[in-house]
Amino acid sequence: MKKSYLILMLGVATLAYSCKKDNEAVPDVNLFIKGETMTGQVNTKTAFAAGTNNGKGFTHQWKLDGTVVSSTYNYDFTPLKAGTYVIEYTASNSAGSFSHKYTVSVPVPVVEITPNSSKFIITVFEYLPAPGQFINEGLGSLAGAQKIIGDVSKTSMVTLGGFGGYVIFGFDHSVVNSTGADLAIYGNPIGGTTPFAEPGIVMVSQDANGNGKPDDEWYELAGSEYNNPLTIKNYEITYINPKGFANVSWTDNLGGSGTYDVNNFHKHNFYPEFAPNQEKLTLKGTLLPSTWGKNGSIFINSAFAWGYTDSWSIGDDYATKRYNSFDLDWAVDQTGKKIALKTIDFVKVYTGQREKGNTLLGEVSTEVKGAVDLGIK
Repeated sequence: MKKSYLILMLGVATLAYSCKKDNEAVPDVNLFIKGETMTGQVNTKTAFAAGTNNGKGFTHQWKLDGTVVSSTYNYDFTPLKAGTYVIEYTASNSAGSFSHKYTVSVPVPVVEITPNSSKFIITVFEYLPAPGQFINEGLGSLAGAQKIIGDVSKTSMVTLGGFGGYVIFGFDHSVVNSTGADLAIYGNPIGGTTPFAEPGIVMVSQDANGNGKPDDEWYELAGSEYNNPLTIKNYEITYINPKGFANVSWTDNLGGSGTYDVNNFHKHNFYPEFAPNQEKLTLKGTLLPSTWGKNGSIFINSAFAWGYTDSWSIGDDYATKRYNSFDLDWAVDQTGKKIALKTIDFVKVYTGQREKGNTLLGEVSTEVKGAVDLGIK
């Protein structure tokens, strides 16, 4: 009798539980934003939310690129930079779950060209030269760097000192990647049988976070020597401030060391006295091979074929154009992978050779007179 009663009670309990489960269903979700793909904007909020269609509640979970970002019914997504983002929503109850995935494409902000746009530099964002003979003089001062703004027909220019010294500038619009050369950068190289080039490497960046500052990823415009076995990628050099008129010592990340030597034409400290760190200065980049030598009794520094500024390059037809030209299609990332850029907003130029020269001519130091967006006539 006890056994029969127990079996009966178990059957009733099982029936009751089954009926309860039969009355439940997975969440019936009403998503406020439909679809699976959409376009967002940098620093602009998109409000995602989910409700119920039948009045029955459930738990919520929102993930951004695999990381949980909200456990409430809503999630406000504000992308801080351009990119592709995946937002996953999951609603759950005891009967199961409902999931939906959004793919949000956020394009790089673009400052459009208008009839009033200038083809010349309008802003110098940063100037940090390496040690050199003109540093702390007019050509190598913060005030001097501002003089490359505007029309390139003027005679003013800025010097970047030894390897790694740089200047960062921009225009009043985004430079568009069109067919052929997109940028022209002016220097003061010498051609002919006694050439004197001071090759500068050019890098570009997009304003991916939309803040108007050059603090996003940089891409090198790979010139003719990028794949040269003698070219050294990821090179670092550290200069030591002599705190006076004396040779500037350096060490590098390859175990090398040396000096940039002072001369009697510029009797002052060659180390930039406006650098944030007045003890030492570390600069990084791609180190180009030296082209220093002599033609008879005359010292020369030969140009590379193409792709570097302040270089009398045949491939650039410098003799005719009087500038070095650059194609945004040359852009590569830190691993050497080609990067397709529709536009760029910032340009960085740095001295690409580590050549001390001599006490007569001084070091090889890239000079910049100005730049032009070739897309604006």
